[in-house]
Amino acid sequence: MSSPFNLLFKSERLNREQKIAISGTGIYLISKGLEVVYLGKYQPSDGKIIRDRWCRHLQTITARGYNIGFGGRIPERRLAKLMEAVEHPNLRQVLQATYTHDRQRFRDSGHNTTSNRLRFASENWDLFGAATPECVLDDITFSLVLMPTAKPKAGVKIDVSMVEKQVLLQYKPCCNVQYLHAEHRHARLDNTLPSILDAVRKSMRAVTGFDSVYSAQLRAMPRAGL
Repeated sequence: MSSPFNLLFKSERLNREQKIAISGTGIYLISKGLEVVYLGKYQPSDGKIIRDRWCRHLQTITARGYNIGFGGRIPERRLAKLMEAVEHPNLRQVLQATYTHDRQRFRDSGHNTTSNRLRFASENWDLFGAATPECVLDDITFSLVLMPTAKPKAGVKIDVSMVEKQVLLQYKPCCNVQYLHAEHRHARLDNTLPSILDAVRKSMRAVTGFDSVYSAQLRAMPRAGL
């Protein structure tokens, strides 16, 4: 069996206008179709969110990343734990083969996946597992809502953490660590991109007293595999 971990996700060189559009502290979302599958905060303001966050998340959310790791101090226990989240037989076979032939991935690679991310990959393995670089990210959208910048940088970082916490109390995207499958799976229909974007903007207004600066949305263009 050839390894499916053969895709690198990298940012193309951005022009000045594109870089400015994604520069700043804010809340970012990754969605497939209308479902938001991950929400996080980005605190640096240098416009490198694609490299620092989105490309790293794609390694694990698709379970196709070249640098993906499975973590765990005891590989056999980690394998058993991850298998509980994976239903697709082909992905289960991949995990077992990786444990047998490429066990070094069962350590900290800097791109460790989680049970929640593997569950999402399993749900979409008919697409992700056979996808070429040209189509693996079909229907994946990245959104960034920038924080109001009326406060000093330190204050903005505190505020964005509060916004992230508030929104994650209300919504549990399926790839976030806060998502508990048995408890939250029936609420996934509520995790729509418009609903969560609205919640983010309302939280920013409540926390800072100001409206969000603006939001940006991008579609990914994957590079060729190895």
